[in-house]
Amino acid sequence: MPLVVRLGVVKFAQKYGRKLVRKHKPGGQKKDSNMRVRMNFLHNKSFQFGCVLIIFLAACNVMATPTPGAPTGTPVTTPGATPNKKSIGNGFDLPVTIPIWGGNKNSPPTGMEEDGDNPDDTPPPVIYGEELESETDTIFYVLDMSCSMGWGSLPYTNLDGATMSGPRWDRAIVELARSISGLSENFEFNIILYDCSTSQWQPEMQEANETNKQAALGWVHTYAPGGATGTGPSVSQALADKENDLVVLLTDGAPNCGAYGTNGHRTMISSNNTQAATINVFGIAASGQYRAFCQQVAADSGGSYFDVP
Repeated sequence: MPLVVRLGVVKFAQKYGRKLVRKHKPGGQKKDSNMRVRMNFLHNKSFQFGCVLIIFLAACNVMATPTPGAPTGTPVTTPGATPNKKSIGNGFDLPVTIPIWGGNKNSPPTGMEEDGDNPDDTPPPVIYGEELESETDTIFYVLDMSCSMGWGSLPYTNLDGATMSGPRWDRAIVELARSISGLSENFEFNIILYDCSTSQWQPEMQEANETNKQAALGWVHTYAPGGATGTGPSVSQALADKENDLVVLLTDGAPNCGAYGTNGHRTMISSNNTQAATINVFGIAASGQYRAFCQQVAADSGGSYFDVP
């Protein structure tokens, strides 16, 4: 109970006692023995009433005063954990629970893995400087090796950083090698080379480890451009892998075998893309109606088209 309230109660008791005395005091009359007895009785009662109030207030004060050092309130602790108390000024004790991480205090909570173990930190595949997205961590390269890919010599930078000069085929396989070499090991990949026929590196996707990367690039270098261009059948063959969601087509864009006209090739590709894979097309010095064909193939799948030298 606050001190101000206690003092107020005492004042009230004293005032009330005096009023009782004045009320029974005979004003202007002669004091007789009976009146003196009554006055003494009232004085004694007032004194007793005040003493009772003082004892009551003292008892309340003792009950309301907290034991020094005792915590206030009920501490909340984690089941099985031992609370560790720290004194925070003015004698207040607050329970502080030490976090428990699976019985090992040095183990971090779940979700705090090192950056190297986080799959979101894996770099995406890149070709011609363009980052590509694959939710399945797979990629199928489809490379045109028709006769026209041996034309049009231009300068390019090889894997060693030296400036070279060569036809579309040489420039394309350097970019293919750069892309495959940069794949993360959690990726899987495969390759199809085509003219009017197709050649597939492996029957199924392979892990992008160093051994497989070198084997794949060695295989590509055993081929040379020649023949017609069967774009529709070759891309459809890549789309036969229904677990893959990313196809990269490198071509100069002039399909002339395996389907009837450019619309026939385009329809063949779309009808075989039942898994809705993204087809990104890189037109190597493509122009005119052949460039438009490449753009349409990419657009049909929600992919992108890029002009490259």
